[in-house]
Amino acid sequence: MMMTLNEQVQKIKKIMGLHENKQVYPYGCVMLYFDDSNVKDIHSQIDPDDLYIEGDGYGIEGEPHCTLLYGLHNNVTDDDVIGVLNNHSFGTCKAHNLSCFENEKYDVLKFDVDGDGLFNVNDDLKQFPYTTDYPDYHPHMTIAYLKPGKGKKYIEMLESRYGELSMKPQYGVYSKTDGSKNKIPVRIN
Repeated sequence: MMMTLNEQVQKIKKIMGLHENKQVYPYGCVMLYFDDSNVKDIHSQIDPDDLYIEGDGYGIEGEPHCTLLYGLHNNVTDDDVIGVLNNHSFGTCKAHNLSCFENEKYDVLKFDVDGDGLFNVNDDLKQFPYTTDYPDYHPHMTIAYLKPGKGKKYIEMLESRYGELSMKPQYGVYSKTDGSKNKIPVRIN
């Protein structure tokens, strides 16, 4: 079987140790990032033995954010996303209702997020080609991925102290299918 030129180049790069380890994703995602001081305090209370780790991923969510829209196709440009974000401003958001959703592999400890502009930005981003299995938008912020059955422990332990957090938006990020991330300034009320 004959290799294409691209396959030959990749094979040579691999042999020479020049291969790239860049993660590729099926869809793009636009996220709103927050000041993380409150979340770091919560992270410090999670037992590392309770974290779900797979390969180099999961565990603690080190960059507190709320997804504005996941599922953007690779033809959505930075300028498309910047144009939408420039048409909106964000105020302090409220992280509340500490809860988890469970699956066979892990529990996701998360807060629901309320804030001006979240639903409007989500709606405006949907003008671009996107794919989703979840038609209803539920803004949330992941805290950590835990081993199955561990989420309830942290809800009971943390909900009275962290019933509601004020989270100040810092910037947006457009994470593209090729693994690149574009940090985008946002207007803050």
